[in-house]
Amino acid sequence: MPKKISLKKGFRDWGGGTAAFFGFTHGSHDMVIGLLVGLLPVIRDSMGLNYLQTGLLISAFTITSGISQFFGGWLADKFTRRRIIAIGMGGVGLSAIAIGFSPSYSIMMGMLVVMGIFSGGYHPSATPMFTSYFEKSRHGRVIAIHMLGGSIGFSASPVLGGIIANAIGWHYAFFILPVPVLVATFLIIFKFKERKRLDIDIESRINVNSKKPDSFDVEKKKENRILQIAHALRPIAPLTILAILFQFVAGAAMAFIAIYLVDKHGISSVHAAMWLGIVRGGGIVGSLLGGWLSDRWGRRDALILVLVVTGPALFLATRLSFGVGLIAVLLLLGLLMNMRQSTMQPLLVAYTPPTLMATVFGFYFGLSMEGSSLIQPVAGYFMDIVGINSVFNFISILALCLSLFALLLWKKTRLNQT
Repeated sequence: MPKKISLKKGFRDWGGGTAAFFGFTHGSHDMVIGLLVGLLPVIRDSMGLNYLQTGLLISAFTITSGISQFFGGWLADKFTRRRIIAIGMGGVGLSAIAIGFSPSYSIMMGMLVVMGIFSGGYHPSATPMFTSYFEKSRHGRVIAIHMLGGSIGFSASPVLGGIIANAIGWHYAFFILPVPVLVATFLIIFKFKERKRLDIDIESRINVNSKKPDSFDVEKKKENRILQIAHALRPIAPLTILAILFQFVAGAAMAFIAIYLVDKHGISSVHAAMWLGIVRGGGIVGSLLGGWLSDRWGRRDALILVLVVTGPALFLATRLSFGVGLIAVLLLLGLLMNMRQSTMQPLLVAYTPPTLMATVFGFYFGLSMEGSSLIQPVAGYFMDIVGINSVFNFISILALCLSLFALLLWKKTRLNQT
């Protein structure tokens, strides 16, 4: 009996049914948008694509998705976040089904652009909406549950997609796996409504010396929205920029990781897609660990820890032969990628006024995705010229440099606190 009560209390502490539901919406959404990368080796072989073409195929979605994050966040702050989420999720599901029907490379590119447009409706709106149900002290944990759902969706996507592709063809993966996101769209419309944030009163009492625009007086409302955002995020600007740069570098590597396993280590295309799912499975633990550390240890320190470790892990991944050691490092990379998100997002929530929160998250996701999407075809271009191994080695050295900057930032923060 005591154990049962403890489990119930733990479930409530981590957000209960509300957090679990948004974990499901995130998982169903990311299962669809993560399908392309997981099946990329199979699609490449089916269509006879080179590295540049495969990079452009990814960018057809990511460039559009990055731009749509800006508009999705702005629309969510102007209108109803629940409605924007529903439109985005439904559009992603239907456009994925259309990709399955694509008879050619160019038509698939067009459908990926459409899916990218709709994908901007979810991420900027979701975190501002579901964190409104919880007090500030639990934001790290409930964001972790949300990230956990995305990790499960991302992990299951290439595994399930690979199984379906191997059995009946990759087209059918795009017919079957969008079903959960369409179910989630229906539920978000009829299950949840927006509510006043529980943390507004807490935020409004923050010391005036913190320079955070938490006072909603007339003078602040008249300020330009961009200036408000810059003023709010100024204390964490260096850390935010560093986290986004890590997304550029590590994101470019993770986008080609399945093909890297095929071309360097000689793994079959279908098995590489499944190994990618296992790599992403590390994010399941990473989501929870990052959110827990953020609440317990502090938003800044938890994020810096992730950034310091990521560079060495990526460097090791390019030096090890395929085996237990490489698999362990790849799992660690998957863990760190999600830890970065589940530590960065509570930090943004803590420093952003509620009325601007979706806009800020739109900028954050937009910059992260847009940078990655612009780097991916460039990386693919150089892979065609110098080889995929050389490009991965260069990326790993850049990641090491960024980790060094993160370590220096942590030391500077410690010195300022003493």
